[in-house]
Amino acid sequence: METYRLKNIAIVILLLLNGCLLLTVGFQELQALRAERRAEDRLRELYRASQLALGEDLDLSRQSLGALTPSRHAETERAIAAALLGGEPAAASQGGGIYSYEAEHGVIQFRSGGSFYGTRLDLPVEDIEGFAEEFCRRFGYETPSCQMENGRGVASAIQLAGEVSVANCGVEMHFEGGRLTSVSGAHVSMEGAVPEPGARMTCVTALMKFLDHRNASGAVCSEVRDVRCVYQLRGASTPRLLPVWEIRTDTYTYYVDCETGEVTGR
Repeated sequence: METYRLKNIAIVILLLLNGCLLLTVGFQELQALRAERRAEDRLRELYRASQLALGEDLDLSRQSLGALTPSRHAETERAIAAALLGGEPAAASQGGGIYSYEAEHGVIQFRSGGSFYGTRLDLPVEDIEGFAEEFCRRFGYETPSCQMENGRGVASAIQLAGEVSVANCGVEMHFEGGRLTSVSGAHVSMEGAVPEPGARMTCVTALMKFLDHRNASGAVCSEVRDVRCVYQLRGASTPRLLPVWEIRTDTYTYYVDCETGEVTGR
């Protein structure tokens, strides 16, 4: 009987300890949420004082993404070349991480950093918009923007890393007389790419750095219309996808580097 009572007492003590731990964690989360709300309110006050509108519907609680190190896939490069050259290409190493792919309708070169280009192509294309849309769907680009008239023009799109845009990693296809005549851009393979550990920059911090940049540089804008975390492709030999906050204003688009805090414009 005495043993049974001791077991019950031990269970009650454990339940009380667990309850105390839950209360402590809940209190810490509540404090963190309150601090976050205060930071957001302070940010909006500073923006109003600088006569810069900050949309009320912007989600200021978001964290930045983790950096990614994509890998190079020769099979994917060959498939892209085949799609743009209209046939199975022959591959050849040019040294320095450069590979060329040649088929009946031209030559395309890929560099180790992910960039590729092809000039003097001559691929006949009956449905230009359909061709561009199928290429982008197949290789993970956004829906292309097509500016065409009488079989001549440009189709362009940005690559996606999952559902996240890679700001400076896209494709641009030029057409003349119903033929693909040149292509340039970049592509990185997401297979096996895992987010790297490290500190994350909040949306509030990024907007603070942008406000400091705007006030110091005299950049002309009166409204922040959208904020999202995207990737930028960096590295000439070993590509990396580094997170940046993309801040769209009523005049230009700006990027805040999540590692350095540097602000650049486009």
